[in-house]
Amino acid sequence: MWTFVLVLNVVHLAYHQVTTNFDFFPFNNIRHYKTSERFFEAGLNGLIMGFPVVALSLHSHKMIAASCWMLGFLIVGEFLSWWPFYFFGVPKLMKKWQEAYDRTHKHTIKFLPPIKDHPIPNLEHCILFVLTLATFAVTLRYYSGL
Repeated sequence: MWTFVLVLNVVHLAYHQVTTNFDFFPFNNIRHYKTSERFFEAGLNGLIMGFPVVALSLHSHKMIAASCWMLGFLIVGEFLSWWPFYFFGVPKLMKKWQEAYDRTHKHTIKFLPPIKDHPIPNLEHCILFVLTLATFAVTLRYYSGL
């Protein structure tokens, strides 16, 4: 189980870092990210997603517990970054979010049906969401068995 959890955490981290740093348009569209946006996202999420890899490698019970919390917050953040806007639209107060979406994600691959004029989560982020959810679930399961 430990090997599977570690490998899944490494895949999660690698997927995010590759899709944040390399342009695979129309899968992603980092060519329209500002350098500061890409640097911040790769750095912050690299730390958050890399921490469980370190914790698992060290077999640290406390660090794995912290990893579960971090991955839990990450999945909540990913959910709130996409799904309310997809289902309910972008509030007028979040004009900057809509502008960033239009600039970076509007012309990427999507498979979900449109809902009115709401932004649609792209395939890249749907895969990331499922991968984050799976990583959280197996890491939590592993921790609960320690």
